[in-house]
Amino acid sequence: MPTYHETIIIGAGPAGLQMGYYMNNAERDHIILEAANKAGHFFTHEPRHRLLISINKRFNPFPDFEYNMRHDWNSLLSDDRSLLFTKYTDKLFPAADDLVRYMNDYAQKHEIKIQYNTRVVHISKENRRGAAKGLFYLKTEGGGEYSCKVLIMATGAVAEHLPDMPGLEYVDTYASHDIDPEKYKGKLVAIIGRGNSAFEAANHLAPYAAFVHIFGGRALKHAWNTHFVGDLRAINNTILDMYMLKSLHSYLGIECLGFSKEGDQIILHFRDLVLHWTTPGWFHDTKPYDHVIVCTGWKYVDPSLFADNCKPATKKRGKFPVLKTNWESENVENLFFMGTSMQAIDRQAASGFIHGFRYNVRTMHRQMEERYQGVPYPVKLLPRNVSPIADLMIERSSIEAGIYQLNTFMGDVVIIPEDPNEQVRYYPDLPMVYALEQEWFKKAKFAYTMFLKYYFDRFEEYAKDAIVFDHWPNPEDEHCQAFLRPTVCYYSNGEFVEEISGTENLVLRFDTEDHSADNIDKNRNLFKNFINKHTNLNPGEKFNDYFLLSKDRKPTVFRPLTEEEMKRVPPEFYKTINYKCRPSTLDLLPPPVAE
Repeated sequence: MPTYHETIIIGAGPAGLQMGYYMNNAERDHIILEAANKAGHFFTHEPRHRLLISINKRFNPFPDFEYNMRHDWNSLLSDDRSLLFTKYTDKLFPAADDLVRYMNDYAQKHEIKIQYNTRVVHISKENRRGAAKGLFYLKTEGGGEYSCKVLIMATGAVAEHLPDMPGLEYVDTYASHDIDPEKYKGKLVAIIGRGNSAFEAANHLAPYAAFVHIFGGRALKHAWNTHFVGDLRAINNTILDMYMLKSLHSYLGIECLGFSKEGDQIILHFRDLVLHWTTPGWFHDTKPYDHVIVCTGWKYVDPSLFADNCKPATKKRGKFPVLKTNWESENVENLFFMGTSMQAIDRQAASGFIHGFRYNVRTMHRQMEERYQGVPYPVKLLPRNVSPIADLMIERSSIEAGIYQLNTFMGDVVIIPEDPNEQVRYYPDLPMVYALEQEWFKKAKFAYTMFLKYYFDRFEEYAKDAIVFDHWPNPEDEHCQAFLRPTVCYYSNGEFVEEISGTENLVLRFDTEDHSADNIDKNRNLFKNFINKHTNLNPGEKFNDYFLLSKDRKPTVFRPLTEEEMKRVPPEFYKTINYKCRPSTLDLLPPPVAE
C-alpha cells in the first residue's frame, strides 16, 4: 500500500519550508518530499555567480518588526524572531551559500517534516479500490509510492526556458556555461536574453572578454521604471554603463534568429527592425563569436512528471502553470503550485521572490485550512464606526510587510453589513483578484478593498523614466502622486464604484507627518471621510484631511513663485491640460533666488 498523507509537498526550497512550518503548527498530516540531501538545494548551484539580488537590509529607522520585514527579502516567516536571515550576513546583496545555510537551520530548528533523497518521477490521479476517490499517487526513483488528497508543487525552476531556434546545440546556456574566466579572456562573447541572468553572466565576463554583446530582442525593462522586482536590477547594470560610455561591451535590442558553426566560431544570425532607416524594413546579418550563452529564464512546470489524467495546463510555451486565483491548477482539482511559480498570476509585485511568496504561502495555508479543515479564514471584527476601520487601514499600510511586498496584488477587504447589529468584518492579506470573485464580496452592499499601489501611469510619457520623480509631490492633490501609497476602493454588490488614495510618504509610513505637513492624521481622515460618504456610519461628521492642521499654516511652509520666477518656467509644464500629471524636475526649476 502507498504511504498516505493528506497533503504532500514536493520540494524543500523556501516555499516548501514555509508551508511545512504552517502545516506543523496546525498539526496537519503532511510530508515534504525532497530529491536532494538538503533543503534549498537549487541555491547550491544557482545563481551561477553566487550573488543574490534579494536585499538584506539590517538597519532601519523604525522599531516595528513587520516594517523591518519589508526590507528583509530572504527570511522565512515564523514566530521565532531570532531566526532571521539578517543575522547570517551583513552584505546588502548576500551570497547564495548563506541562504542555503539559513534554510537548513530553519528546517532543523522548526523540525520541518522532510524526507530527503526522495525524487518523485511520476504523478497520477486514480480511483483505487479501498481508497478515497481522486487521490494523487506518486512514484519515486527508489520505487516507493505515496498517495495524498492534496498535492502542492514547490519545485521552483525545473528547467531552462530556451528559445525555439536552430543551432542551439552549438551554444551554452546560463545553467551550463563555464564560469571560469580563463576561458573567455580576449574572446568575443554573445549573450542572448535581457533579464537579470543575462546581465549577471555579462557582468562576470566584462573584465575578461574582448567584448560582450547582449542580444535582447527588444527594449530593456528596468526595475526602477517598472517597479517590478523581476525586471533588470541596478546591481546588474555594469554592461549598460560601459555601453553608454562606449567601452566596447553593448546591449543590442536585436532579434536573434539562430546559430550555425564555422570552424571554431559560432555564427549568430539576427535581424533588426530598422524603422528609422531611409527605407524602413528588416535588416538581416550574421556575426561570428567565440562563445554564445543563452540566458532566457526558467520553466516552472515539468509536464513529464504527470500522467495525462492530471497534467496541469501551462502557458507561455510551458513556462508557467495556469492557475486559479487561489494558486490551484486551473484544470486539476487539489493540485496547487507554490513558490516562484506563484508569479503566474502576479507579474507586477514580488510573487516570484521569497519576500513575496512567503506571504502568498501564508494566505494559501489559511485558505486551505478553511477549505479542507473547516477553520474559518482569520477575520478581525470591528465596531460600526469609521475610526477603527481607518485606523487599521493606516496601521497595516504603514507597517505590514505582506501588502507592501505584494503591492496591488494583495490587500485587505472590509465588509460593512447593512444590519446595524452586525460588526464590521476585516479580512487581511487576500489576493485582490481572489477577493473580487467571492460570493460574500459580491453580495455586500458596502465592500472596501485596501492595498498599496503605484500611480506612474497617470504621468503618461514621464512614467518611462522614474528618476524624474525627485521632488516632493503636491500634498493638495492626491491624484498626481506617483509612488506607492494606500488605495481604498468601494464596491457595491460586486460592482466597482470609486476609489481614493492616500498621500505619498518618503518611507511609506502613513501614520507619521511628512514634508512640512503637521496633520499626522491626514490619510486616516481621508479614509474616514471616504467610508462615511457611502455608509454614514458617523452621521454628520467631517474629518480634517488637509495636509496641514489648518490652511492658515500654509504661508509658513510654502512661498509661491514670484511673477518674475514664473517667467522662467515653461508654461506647458505647469498649465494643466485634461488633468495631465507632470512631475517636477531639477531642469525645470528656476534658478535660486535670494530670500
